[in-house]
Amino acid sequence: MKCEVVTQEDVFHSMESAEKIGRKAYDELITSLRADLLLAQRALNETSQSVVITIGGVDGAGKGEVIQILNEWLDPRGLDTHSFWDMAANATDRPYQWRYWQSLPSRGRIAIWFGGMYTDPIDKYVHEKRGTEWVSEISKDIRFFENMVLKDGTIQVKIWMHLTKGAQHRRLKDLYENPQEHWRAMRDDWKHHNLYEQFSEAAEQLILSTRSKEAPWHIVDASIKEWRNVTVGRLLHEAMIQAIKLEKSARPKKKPQITIPKVEKNFLAEVDLEQRLEAGIYEQALITWQGRLHRLFWEAYDRNISTVLVFEGWDAGGKGSAIKRVTAAIDARLYRIVCVAAPTPEESNYHYLWRFWNPLPRAGRITIFDRSWYGRVLVERIEKFAKEHEWKRAYQEINEFERQLTDHGTVVCKFWLHINQEKQMERFKKRLKIPYKRHKITDEDWRNREKWPQYELAVNNMIGLTNTQNAPWTIVAGNNKKFARIQILRSICHQLEDALGGQGENH
Repeated sequence: MKCEVVTQEDVFHSMESAEKIGRKAYDELITSLRADLLLAQRALNETSQSVVITIGGVDGAGKGEVIQILNEWLDPRGLDTHSFWDMAANATDRPYQWRYWQSLPSRGRIAIWFGGMYTDPIDKYVHEKRGTEWVSEISKDIRFFENMVLKDGTIQVKIWMHLTKGAQHRRLKDLYENPQEHWRAMRDDWKHHNLYEQFSEAAEQLILSTRSKEAPWHIVDASIKEWRNVTVGRLLHEAMIQAIKLEKSARPKKKPQITIPKVEKNFLAEVDLEQRLEAGIYEQALITWQGRLHRLFWEAYDRNISTVLVFEGWDAGGKGSAIKRVTAAIDARLYRIVCVAAPTPEESNYHYLWRFWNPLPRAGRITIFDRSWYGRVLVERIEKFAKEHEWKRAYQEINEFERQLTDHGTVVCKFWLHINQEKQMERFKKRLKIPYKRHKITDEDWRNREKWPQYELAVNNMIGLTNTQNAPWTIVAGNNKKFARIQILRSICHQLEDALGGQGENH
């Protein structure tokens, strides 16, 4: 008994027909299968791998029933189940993939996704008449996500439980007429049955455009419940065994070769660090730009436009003091500051971007990152906390992450606070003299200073490879803190005004 992986254009005819299984044979199969599943689950728990099983399919195929059975067969301590049909405001306020990053299993665990990333696109195709071009675009996003988390150790099991239109009609009729099963019937079942061809067309397009060798689709004939249950259980068992084998062969014979484009331009060398503002001019400019920023953030709030501010820079570059001048212009109810340090044990149990998806702002709010996901291509690169193939692929992952934010309408402002080595040493010495600033100087700061050329190269690569039209970098001339603060305030105002359609104050 096996399930065919989709390999033909006529996807639903490629499935293996269900076979009847007698009660005694079924009980014996389930007894053995449950034992195998629990053994594999315990072994999976000892690895750095995880499994996501997506259960999709036509109405009446028994998706909810299968998920309930899996919850009975598996150890609930290593299992999470997520449905995405009734999204609260905290999910719909954020980019579409936020809900899936929230639902990723940590290392060693299993997550069951009811419909997963596929239910919403299918519904939009049918009910909102989205075309094949739109399906193609959403499929690219899904494929990128699945491939990205797969490289981090999350195995994808994608199951489509299928019924022919006739079989669906019989199943729905049985559900509605059987008093013991009637509660399983959903109010939209018959409406969807009348749109069977449209739903099948949408599902077929998504399946064809999101299948891959690494994350294939499995089409399961759901017309016979016993066959369906055993087949799904076996597919999950195979996935766990695959994950366990990957862990045992974690020492690759050949390292992945990833080539990143060469960045010719020296962005940092082009910054005029002599720029400065005198005290009197600065004080007036600060009042002007903070007032302007305050009004723009309230207008963005009224229009549900979120903002993400990213502050990166050299040690002692002035990030903290610049952030204070920004937050002084924002109502405290609208923003939060996320100070990024080394990942916690919990954060290390997920893909490195997981901890940055979590605090993304709700509609109209602001999240300020004091250091960010760019640590992957800076400190993690230089200090070798990330393997070479990991930080090299991060540029594309970061660009995709930021594109998701801006496609959702989020304003992304990124700042690199640039100073020279002489100014950094001057500020280090000053901090050592002031008791309440001494904590800012650590041994790590001195070590990083010794690696200035390496960091300079990494920063130029970072800017060159992630300076996109939707999320551009602003390199701040930071030798003079007054000049730097006004440059940052002005840049945020201008980007907010652009997002507001020029309806804020004139540039």
